[in-house]
Amino acid sequence: MSGDVGLIVGSGLTALAPRIVTSESVATPYGTPSSRVLTVEIADRRLACIARHGTDSTIPPHAVNYRANVRALHDAGVRRLIGVNLVGAIEAGFEPGTLAIPDQLIDYTAGRESSFGEGDDLETRHVDFTEPFDPILRGAIAGAAVACGHSIRRGVYGVTQGPRLETAAEVDRLERDGCTMVGMTAMPEAVLARELGIDYALLAVAVNHAAGRSPGAAPIHAEIERSVTDGMARVAELLEALLPQLLRDAV
Repeated sequence: MSGDVGLIVGSGLTALAPRIVTSESVATPYGTPSSRVLTVEIADRRLACIARHGTDSTIPPHAVNYRANVRALHDAGVRRLIGVNLVGAIEAGFEPGTLAIPDQLIDYTAGRESSFGEGDDLETRHVDFTEPFDPILRGAIAGAAVACGHSIRRGVYGVTQGPRLETAAEVDRLERDGCTMVGMTAMPEAVLARELGIDYALLAVAVNHAAGRSPGAAPIHAEIERSVTDGMARVAELLEALLPQLLRDAV
């Protein structure tokens, strides 16, 4: 593996599938990860990757074993982790296909295992979560986007439970709360990484307007089908530019 950088990739994994060169089955104290630990080759570097929903995208957001995923990558030596997520755009002018690097989140999920502390050895860990995403890693991703000529949105990621999509009224509430995008998988992934001392940031792709926000009332799934391939191609291009810089910084 090259350096300490790793990936967790969601439903857009198929765009990176041709880059998978090896895979290894692993176990963790928290169960089995969503996928084998994949070795992905990007910019002539190899890094550890897990498919968040499984390699066949069969695991829904509320059923992902987030603890096993983060622990498996930590055990593989990952200390800087980039999550690749598909999101719905809430903010006006935020169009499908646009890349985003959220700087804050609001967690609306329930019932997910959100800490590594458990059992008789339970330790109260009040991790500082003021800034849920690492600012240095976010800056590096933004710099790579600029170098590739891509515009980038920032803002607040609202994390909903899923697997269903949101109602239009729920999206209105998310906007009132300050959310600019909505997805289902940033939590508890972000806080688990924080507990293990992993620098974590998200590279999101808007693949649809959130419910009730499409200017032409286009069906959400139709928007997703149109946007995901081009959006993930931008992600792959950005990662090609980003990885050499991150690994030089680690030297």
